Formats: sequence, C-alpha cells, structure tokens
Amino acid sequence: MGANSYPRDVERGLFDGNPLAALIAGFCLTLDASGELEAGPVVHVQLRPGLTLSPVAADQLAKSCQRGVQRQLDARDGDFAPHPEAGPAANELAIALHPYGSGPFAAPSSIRNGYLLRGGG
Repeated sequence: MGANSYPRDVERGLFDGNPLAALIAGFCLTLDASGELEAGPVVHVQLRPGLTLSPVAADQLAKSCQRGVQRQLDARDGDFAPHPEAGPAANELAIALHPYGSGPFAAPSSIRNGYLLRGGG
C-alpha cells in the first residue's frame, strides 16, 4: 500500500455517517508487518468506557468502521482505489476493537491525541 493515510481522514471515516459511531471513544493507527515485505495499516478503535459488545455487534461495528474509513480514503486519494492486479486484500484496512483503556490505549501516548503509535501497539 503506497498511499498516505491521514488521521483526520480516518476520523471522518469512523464518525461521519456511521450509525454506530456513538460506541467509539477514540482511535489510533499502527502498521502491521505481516511477515512479508509489506506492512498494512491497522485502525485501533477504543470502545466507550464500560461497553462490552457481543461478537455480532463487534463485527458490525468493525465492518461499519472499515467501510467508512475506506470510503473516506477512496474519496481523498486515488491510491486507495481498488487495483485488481494487486489482489482483493491489497488495500484492505484492518480494524481492531479494544475495550476502553486496553490494547494500545492502556498507556498514555506522548503523541498528540494518540493518533499514531510506533511499534505496532
């Protein structure tokens, strides 16, 4: 994936037009090195305090977030448009849901708003 993802675009994709946006407390971005020569973006989504989702509800939220972010990035940058020769997963964004204060959100970040975490969090 050679395109740039900007936190503001990801934020718009997570919240604008997402009927489940009220479940989201925040987000951050990391790169996941899959063991191959490429790394893919991961959008970590922190759930609101005290919120526990069923597997079905979590899947719905993750898919809604993924569609929204993908739509926003496609509209902003042609690099995110599907490229059939690269395969169906080439520009796929991973969404990881985390209970409040867990995962990459467990330790306060020194980066403004915790948008980007180093080390794959």
